[in-house]
Amino acid sequence: MLILAIDSATPVAGIALLDEEKLIREEFINYKKTHSETLMPMVDQLLRDCERSLQDVTALAITIGPGSFTGLRIGLAAIKGLSLAAGIPVVGISTLDVLAHNIAFGDALVCPLLNARKQEVYTAFYDNYNYYPHRLSEEMACSPQEFTYIALEKAQELGKSRIILLGDGYYPYSELFADHLGDKMLVAPSHLMLTRASALGSLALERVIRRDFDEILTMRPRYIRLSEAENKLGRGEL
Repeated sequence: MLILAIDSATPVAGIALLDEEKLIREEFINYKKTHSETLMPMVDQLLRDCERSLQDVTALAITIGPGSFTGLRIGLAAIKGLSLAAGIPVVGISTLDVLAHNIAFGDALVCPLLNARKQEVYTAFYDNYNYYPHRLSEEMACSPQEFTYIALEKAQELGKSRIILLGDGYYPYSELFADHLGDKMLVAPSHLMLTRASALGSLALERVIRRDFDEILTMRPRYIRLSEAENKLGRGEL
């Protein structure tokens, strides 16, 4: 079994190749270039370096949102092209689930945060159930202040003394989070702060084993909120 995982939901472009026993290779770029420039060359190079072809791949995995509207569309278009060209099934995984998967074996409330722009973050709340994070809430877009209120309520409800923050949604509001969460707040180290394609592949593996695949022709990005173009259309400005 061989899984090719592709993540383009945030400014990070990531791909990974793994089987049921180990991570074979991972590539990760968080520097300037757009996903339209990097994703497919990264896939081609990874397969060549690992002496594999697309025909060797059992399943494809993709982050389906929330995240960057453009990044999600680019990633989904790439995965659909690969799937339809080679007849490979696809698994779509929540970007927040992938980010939360960076944190394991703890007893804190795990809070992945993605920068949603417009003074908002995308988030959900997780508990480390059976060693890996188990989602406790729906995914949401909210203000940083609202996030802190909900996080403190969740922590109190669950008896958690610590709240772990991770993701690119942390950086623009770090001072606000520190002020509101105080000594309950822990920040993940830098190597765990961003989504990783290896975590995506690990989560997808569970569904591949169950043969729980998505319908490629009807897969859509999970935006959580409307894009600016959709907002303008709704207001009659387009």
